[in-house]
Amino acid sequence: MNFRGWQTQVCKEASIQPYFSSELRYRIGRQLACNIIVTGEPRLGKSYEAIDIARVFSGRTRYGDKDRFTLDQVVFQYKEFMDLTMKLGIGKPIVFDEPSYAMGKRDWYKDLNKALVLTIESKGFKVHPLIIPIMNKALLDKTIRSYLLQYQVVMLDRGYAWVYKIKASQATDKVYREFMCILKYGLFDQHLCPKRTCLGCDKMPTCMVFRAQYERKKAAVQDTRYESAMEEASRRESEDLTEQQIENLVYQHKDEILNDKGRIDPKKIRLILWEKHRVKIGYNKAYTIKSSLQYHHTEEFP
Repeated sequence: MNFRGWQTQVCKEASIQPYFSSELRYRIGRQLACNIIVTGEPRLGKSYEAIDIARVFSGRTRYGDKDRFTLDQVVFQYKEFMDLTMKLGIGKPIVFDEPSYAMGKRDWYKDLNKALVLTIESKGFKVHPLIIPIMNKALLDKTIRSYLLQYQVVMLDRGYAWVYKIKASQATDKVYREFMCILKYGLFDQHLCPKRTCLGCDKMPTCMVFRAQYERKKAAVQDTRYESAMEEASRRESEDLTEQQIENLVYQHKDEILNDKGRIDPKKIRLILWEKHRVKIGYNKAYTIKSSLQYHHTEEFP
């Protein structure tokens, strides 16, 4: 059958139908929260699955040639999520993607918890299904994983998962997980590209297949955060260095820190330390290093 522009297998005798997507649409129609986590071990395609759920839920255009779900609806930071929540129309899904690297994870989980709370608070005027790929449900705050989630999709293989409803008791603090259905997706956009992953593909920088566009966006976010993390790590290392150690580093480049008049330039001290040693210091410390060099090497630095 054609389910919102997607060709979907249906078999009444085998209970095969787009059951999960249909239930999500029913809940959104009643303005009920739809917070979904996609869990599983690394390399099982959690992010792809989360995006596929959003794509099927959103449907395709009238002639089935374009997704209604766009790459802008995949976010990596809480600020992006906030902006998108206010900008998106009612009922449009958001994928809050888990970075595939270790740096910044603590901040990510903090942002994720805030995002989940916001979707509950905003359900009265804007209901956005929130889909989150995450390694394990236990990584979330206990209150949030118990009371703010409605579904858990457990990945067993690429494109194959079990879906559970999460129900909290109204009388006790118990939380129940009830099996709902099997979710089985084929490889999306297979008619455009048969490869199961874009990683390592020479065409990825220019490919317009949805998953290739996603990989480019994720890579750009990773690069930005990696640079920020490197700068933060360097700043912390700089704080641990003694003034004598910093002075010794600068002295290695004594000819490069002089201005046109042959005098020490604090700006060049900062520049050399960062470019040569990835050590970041402020102007006050740069002037202190300048004075120290002049004191210890009077003949060289008048």
